[in-house]
Amino acid sequence: MDETKKALETLRTDIEDKEKRKVLRFDEFLDVAKREPERSLRDIFQLFHDMVKSCVGKGEDEYPDDPESIGFIKYDCSKIFVRDSDNPFFADRLFANRFVRQVESLRQGSRQNRIYVYEGPHGSGKSTFLNNLLQAFEEYTATEEGQSFEIFWDIDIGGGEKVNVSCPSHDYPMLVIPKSYRAAFLDKLLSEKMSEFKYKLSHEKEYEWLFKREVCTICKSLFWALFEKLGSLDKVFDMIKVRNCKFDRRLGEGISVFNPGDSPIKEAYLTVARTQRKLDTIFGANLVKYVFSPLAKTNNGIYVLMDIKSFNKDRLLELHNVISEGVHKVNGMVEERISSLFLALMNPEDKESIKEEKAESFQGRIQYNKVSYVLDVPTEVKTYYSVFGEQIDLQFLPRVLKNFARVIISSRMNAECAALKEWILDMKKYNRYCDEAGLLLRMAINGGTIPQWLSEEDKKKMTAVIRRKLIATGELEGVKGFSGRESIDLLGEFLRRYGGKPKLINMDNVCDFFKHKVDRDTRNENIPKNFIGSLVNWYDYLVLNEIKESLYFYNKEQIQKDILNYIYAVNYDVGSKIKCEWTQQELEVSTEFFKMFGSYFTGIVLGDHGALEFAKETQKKFRKVIAQCQNKKITGEKISETELYQELFTAYTKNLKEKLSEPFLKSDNFKEAVKCFGTEKFKTFDTRLKEHVAHMTKNLEEKFGYSEQGAKEICLYAIEQKLVDKFPSKHS
Repeated sequence: MDETKKALETLRTDIEDKEKRKVLRFDEFLDVAKREPERSLRDIFQLFHDMVKSCVGKGEDEYPDDPESIGFIKYDCSKIFVRDSDNPFFADRLFANRFVRQVESLRQGSRQNRIYVYEGPHGSGKSTFLNNLLQAFEEYTATEEGQSFEIFWDIDIGGGEKVNVSCPSHDYPMLVIPKSYRAAFLDKLLSEKMSEFKYKLSHEKEYEWLFKREVCTICKSLFWALFEKLGSLDKVFDMIKVRNCKFDRRLGEGISVFNPGDSPIKEAYLTVARTQRKLDTIFGANLVKYVFSPLAKTNNGIYVLMDIKSFNKDRLLELHNVISEGVHKVNGMVEERISSLFLALMNPEDKESIKEEKAESFQGRIQYNKVSYVLDVPTEVKTYYSVFGEQIDLQFLPRVLKNFARVIISSRMNAECAALKEWILDMKKYNRYCDEAGLLLRMAINGGTIPQWLSEEDKKKMTAVIRRKLIATGELEGVKGFSGRESIDLLGEFLRRYGGKPKLINMDNVCDFFKHKVDRDTRNENIPKNFIGSLVNWYDYLVLNEIKESLYFYNKEQIQKDILNYIYAVNYDVGSKIKCEWTQQELEVSTEFFKMFGSYFTGIVLGDHGALEFAKETQKKFRKVIAQCQNKKITGEKISETELYQELFTAYTKNLKEKLSEPFLKSDNFKEAVKCFGTEKFKTFDTRLKEHVAHMTKNLEEKFGYSEQGAKEICLYAIEQKLVDKFPSKHS
């Protein structure tokens, strides 16, 4: 029993501390307004803006010092659309920038007399976006930072009826001050320490509402009726209380959401008979009319239409006067002022049906914003993680999952881009990095990245004007191709076919899937011609360079040992096992040994004959060195000072990074050593070969994110696909 009491006591304390709305006297509210005017004096548009900015922050411009920057910001919208959501919405960079710009316009004052319509194709996530946005708003307004205040009346005139009267319109407490007196009152209320805010209050458009609006007819009638009856403004203010607004979508308080199938309310107005009777008793019949419309529930709140069809189409058209004028008649008598944030979702085909209703004059009141299919790679991959879990990465070689996403995104883009043609006249010069239509380049730009592989000339030509045109092109895309749902379905099918195998998923699997496992008509209709081939080309080039980078290690001491070992070894026959007296290393003189180092020195891949011939030439040069030394003992230090050594050192370091991979990636021994890495058999290979395989594997893991298995598989992929021949070195 004690445990039960303790549990109930804890629950009571938690709920009362968090959920119980604190009631303030009017003068207490004024103290809050005086201390924190920006938090306590904001309407629904400012509140909504503050919620978004609180969650999103300032964002990041990766190129802040670039004079051609267009402020295409990286915003993290996860606190709004992802966190604590059962069905997350992932905003790509294009959408995030559009959304934040629109929200900033709300704060700046260009907000009333409009309905904000989010338009997009089926499967673009419109409903998910809006549901998560409303959830984030509810959560924000339940915090101290997100508090909004409303009036309610606690009327007790002594000896008569007592009545509590809620303001059904959730009006702001400051509006109870009569409009003609409000500016002077606020000037007196706010101290000179608030000079910066007072300037904003009187000069900036976002605060115009505070001087132009009036309280609802109920609150206005109560104020003047009480003043007439009591003859004292102080007594009137004693009966005005202030509490936090409660925004609750399910109860329709502050947030009202209508689905197309929701039947309209037949009543033209609402009232509370018990409250009206008490008001009539106090003030006389019908002096204070407690009547209001259903719209009052979301005055100073959010009114939402989920899809403009069926009953919602009628609701939208009925909102015409409310949105245009901000007022409507209640029961044909009372003029009710409505200031709500009106939001709606719309499919493209529904846009035409509204025009057919001859609502042309209403079109100017609609501000459209697109919710398109994702157009940047990181965001598309996040949608995969949300469904399949981040652990799916473990089934793929690095970048292969992103390349799957690139194929999907290519279906959503237009092959023709005038801005790209204006910028880069010939995309063929980038055929190692990009497709001819430039889709891969534009995907990167949509994600805020300017690829390093662009020439300096083209980077300079990428002016702010060009960037804006490229981003504007992206704004028109994402309305065709594979939808978000179809993308998830395709990846699910892909994983069923290629996942869970001993080998990691590679680019061959991606090509096989889209070329042979996706219906031909679907593929041809959605995926641009030659795109997959260009994607593989780019991927192969990156892979080859990763392996080259991983094989390379510029270590002057090691290079010195390599050259000394080579000069020493050329004096022995193939098959000899020797110990270099200059380095004290044991060597096995083999054709492979001569081929490997001969390639480093010559810069070309040598065959058996060429390697042996180069070794003979080196031996001849070494004999001349011996002759010059006149039979004196030759040390490694002396060799390092010779012309022969300097010649080999210069050639070695010049060709090392570019050419190092070629003899390995064409060597059967290297291929076998890679296969055997991590097994007992690996120990049987030549010491030098083992060092290179181990060094390459370590670098692929540490620099490029491969697992040990992935490092082996990508190296074998490069060998089997003959990438060295596909992308020959400049001097081959």
